[in-house]
Amino acid sequence: MTNEVHIIDPCTSQAWMQFISAHPDAGIFHHPAWMKMLRDIYGYRIFAVCLKDGEKIRAGIPFADVHSFITGKRWISLPFSDYCEPLLSQDEPYCCEELVRFLKNQQGVETPKIEIRWNLHSRQGVFTVHNFVLHTLELDKDSNVVFNRLDKQSVRNRVAKAEREGVVVRECTTLEEFNNFYTLQVLSRKRLGVPAQPKYFFEAVWNYIIEPGLGFALVSYKNEKPIGGGVFLKFGSRVFYKFGASDFAYKSFHPSHACIWQAIRRGCMEGYRLFDFGRSDVNNNGLRVFKSGWGTVEQPLGYTFISDVAPAVGVSKLDDIASFVIRNSPAWVCKLSGQLLYKHFA
Repeated sequence: MTNEVHIIDPCTSQAWMQFISAHPDAGIFHHPAWMKMLRDIYGYRIFAVCLKDGEKIRAGIPFADVHSFITGKRWISLPFSDYCEPLLSQDEPYCCEELVRFLKNQQGVETPKIEIRWNLHSRQGVFTVHNFVLHTLELDKDSNVVFNRLDKQSVRNRVAKAEREGVVVRECTTLEEFNNFYTLQVLSRKRLGVPAQPKYFFEAVWNYIIEPGLGFALVSYKNEKPIGGGVFLKFGSRVFYKFGASDFAYKSFHPSHACIWQAIRRGCMEGYRLFDFGRSDVNNNGLRVFKSGWGTVEQPLGYTFISDVAPAVGVSKLDDIASFVIRNSPAWVCKLSGQLLYKHFA
C-alpha cells in the first residue's frame, strides 16, 4: 500500500464525500455543504490535504485559505467551526505524522501560519493551545433514558416548568420563521457584548444546511412571541448545537431549555449517537456548569498551530472595550460590527 499526499477540492470531490460518509468521526464541519457555504459567503479557497492510496482517501484535513487585513493570512481547519478533527485511517496511525510533515513544509512557503482546530501533539514548530473544552451527551433510542440522566434541579425541572408555563417549541419551516431566531440572536449577542453574525450568514445557513436536511432550527414561543431558539446541525453520528439565543426578559420561562430538550428528543428519534454542545472557553465556568447539567462528558479541546512562534492567548484590552461599547449601544452597532468584523475573527 502506497500513500501519497494530494490536495483536492472537497466541495466537488466524490472521493471526499465517500470518505466522510464512511468515517466514524466525520461531522458536519467536514461536509461539503458547510465548506461550500464558507467559500461562497467569504470567498475562501477551500481545499483538503489528503493521503491517498490510488483514488481512495486514507486520511484528510480540510482547510480554508484565509486572508485578513486584521488577523493576517493563515490556513484554518476550519473557520466558524468549533472543531474540525483530522480524519485518519484507524489502522494507519502514522497518517497524522505524514500530514503534519507535509503541512510543516508548506508553512512559511505557502502561508505564515496553519491552524488545526483539534488536539495534536506539540513538537518543534507545532503548538497546541488548550483554551477550550467540549461537551457531548450520549443519546439513546428511548429519550426517557436520556431525560433521567439530566440534572434534576438545573435541567429537568426547568424543562418541566417551560411546559407548564405554556412555552411552545416549533421548527422553522420558512426563512421568515427563521428570521425570528436571527432577531433573538442579535439580542443575545448585544447582551454578551459580542458582534452579531451578519444576517446573510444565517440566510446561508438556511440555504446550504437547513433546507437540504443537514440541520434544523427551533424557536420557543410564549403567547406567540418568540423568546428563545437554537440552530442544530446534523451529520454522521451526532447532532451539533451550533447557535442558541433567547430574550433575557423571558428567562424565567426557560425557553432555551425547552428548545434544547426538543432537539435532544429529535436526535434520539432519528437514531443519532451523540448530542454535541460544542466548545466552551475553559474560563467560562457558568457555561461549563450549564452544559454539564445536561449529563454531558467534558473533554479538553486544543487548537494546534503550525507556526514559527507560539500563538498569543488571552483577552486583550481592545476586546474588553469593544464588549463594553456593544453592550451599551443600540442593536445596530452589534449588527454593523458583525458585518465589518465577523469574517476577520473566524
